[in-house]
Formats: sequence, structure tokens, C-alpha cells
Amino acid sequence: MKTCILATAAILATATTLAQEAAPTAPAAPATAPAATAEQFETAARNLMNCIRELDATLQSVKDTASADAAAPKVKELVAKMNAVSAENEKLGEPAPEIQAQVEKAIGAEFQQTMESLGNTMRPIAMNGFYDSAALTEAIAPLLYGGAQ
Repeated sequence: MKTCILATAAILATATTLAQEAAPTAPAAPATAPAATAEQFETAARNLMNCIRELDATLQSVKDTASADAAAPKVKELVAKMNAVSAENEKLGEPAPEIQAQVEKAIGAEFQQTMESLGNTMRPIAMNGFYDSAALTEAIAPLLYGGAQ
């Protein structure tokens, strides 16, 4: 039970981290890099949001050990994809406040709904100890413990 509670806390922390990342707040780009546009930041945030949606859809099938084991390869693939998308997003640098506001206005509510859906999907999986699936636990661990940030 303690493990389930810790896993749930990690999921919620991850959701917060991903939500913050999707509202493009990556580190500042080198001074020589051209400034990214609002469209580029919105595209970057949408790319991450789409990865999260795919992860959510994949995890919605997890109801027992067999389905958890079956979902694990796709989860592993999606976590790797999220890492790659996040790395690309970081290259954009820090958006100007007006650009960040534009992006948040354009997709903020949609992104929030996506994160809430993932949280709702993950909660029972975590509370059930990932259905004792070592494969799923291993596949999602980088996301829960800092790999997809």
C-alpha cells in the first residue's frame, strides 16, 4: 500500500512537471539562436501533449497483469518519444512573456484536460501496484522518476 501511495504521488508530481513543461518554459537558448515564434512554441507544446494523449490511450487498456504486460512495450516507446520531444522543445529556449501567454491561451485548457485524463487513468493503475507487472513498472519508471522532463 505504501508503494502504491508513493507511486500515485510520483504520478501526480510528473503530471505537474509535464504540465509546466508543455507551457513552454524550457531553459534559455544561447544568445546566438534566433527567437522562436509563438507558433513554434505552440507546436512544441502540442507535440508533447500528443505524446501524453497516446500514453493515456495506451494505459486505458491496463486492467490486470496481462494487459499491463501487453501495454509495457508501447509505454516504453512513448516514454522515449516524450524524452525526445522534450529535448527538442528545450532547444526553443525561454519564450517571451507575451508568447507564453499566447500559447497558454491557445492550448492551456486543452493541455490541462489532457493531464487530468492521464492522472485519472494512472491513479487506479498505481493504486493497484501496476498490477504486479514488472514490465510496465520498468517501462514507466523514467517518466515517474525523472526521465521524461
